[in-house]
Amino acid sequence: MFGWTAETLLESHTSKPYNPDSARVFYRAGYIESWGSGIQKICDAYKNLGTEEPEYIVHGEDIMVKFKALKSAKVTEKITDREKDILNILRNSPAATYWEIAETLHISRKTVAQEIKVLKDSGLIVRMGSAKKGYWKEI
Repeated sequence: MFGWTAETLLESHTSKPYNPDSARVFYRAGYIESWGSGIQKICDAYKNLGTEEPEYIVHGEDIMVKFKALKSAKVTEKITDREKDILNILRNSPAATYWEIAETLHISRKTVAQEIKVLKDSGLIVRMGSAKKGYWKEI
């Protein structure tokens, strides 16, 4: 493993698993398609997302991969515990009504409407479909 650089790691190269027996078990179990293709798959996935590729840092035998969070995954505003509770309900039951959420959380329907408005305005959820037959989708 010594002699690697970030550049040579990204080039085509043979793979020498640190523990061939473990690698073989994972391969036979279907967790690995082939060795030596992982870094290329990571690069391809980032290209498909149209985002910046991770940074590869090599120190002796250690290879570190530094991932940058996608902008869509970053939460810039702090959300309250109640908003988190509402998000959890909507994840499990996207078509839940304000009344159902209010009953579950023991709060008023008006409070639910206000909290959902905050979540919507923050860009965390969006309404899909009509008001009566639609559902909430987390962004």
